[in-house]
Amino acid sequence: MPDHPKPVHTPPTHQPIHPLEWANVPYFSGLPDCTLKRIAAAAHRHCYQAGAVIFNEDDDCAGLHMIADGLVRIYRVNAEGRLHTLSLLRSPSTFNEVAAVDGGPNPFNAVAVTNAEVLVIRHVTLLNLMAAEPDLLNNTVQTLARLNREYIERLEDMTFRTIPSRLAKLFLHETTYADQIAETPSQLTQEEIAAILGTTREVVGRALRSLMNAGLLRRKGRHVYIVDRVGLEYLAETNMMPEPLVER
Repeated sequence: MPDHPKPVHTPPTHQPIHPLEWANVPYFSGLPDCTLKRIAAAAHRHCYQAGAVIFNEDDDCAGLHMIADGLVRIYRVNAEGRLHTLSLLRSPSTFNEVAAVDGGPNPFNAVAVTNAEVLVIRHVTLLNLMAAEPDLLNNTVQTLARLNREYIERLEDMTFRTIPSRLAKLFLHETTYADQIAETPSQLTQEEIAAILGTTREVVGRALRSLMNAGLLRRKGRHVYIVDRVGLEYLAETNMMPEPLVER
């Protein structure tokens, strides 16, 4: 794994964190202000330089993380050293939920893409909060269930769908690939798209060209934009290129 700059040496603090920072997160949606204040009081704020490792896969549980500012990459690395991006997250996204709930090792790596501020709640603290707040426990169960469904769908796509079909879903910003990828696909590099889709830059390049030749996408400068959303939706749903566009 490549070396990264060390995080800024800003010690974790209990500086005031406005409860509204938490209100838009699914885990904390609909909770009363008094509960949000308890959650905010339990969080520590950490600051990271761009490129700094937030935590590593298989290290001891780092707790529940919520991004207050900046962009964070969630990824895994296989035995051959190939990086696979799981998500690119901005505020107010959360990550490391599974480890935060079960207390096990971190299931992936997290690195700050830009300078970032992250709020962290420790595993034991989170369990105590859920025990005291039934609505928080219910929100957590519901949100983890939704995440599980999305990961199952992504695994199914990687097994049964072609790269052009998966690329169409990414550009449509469907939840399978992009619910928590805050950067729009047109702003991602081909390397980043390849890492998200679990393939190579060369394969992504060929798939992009096929979608542009079919009239589904168009390149403008360094970015690629949607031309035919209906055609993309057909490709994403059926795993087949729309016939009328192929014949043009």
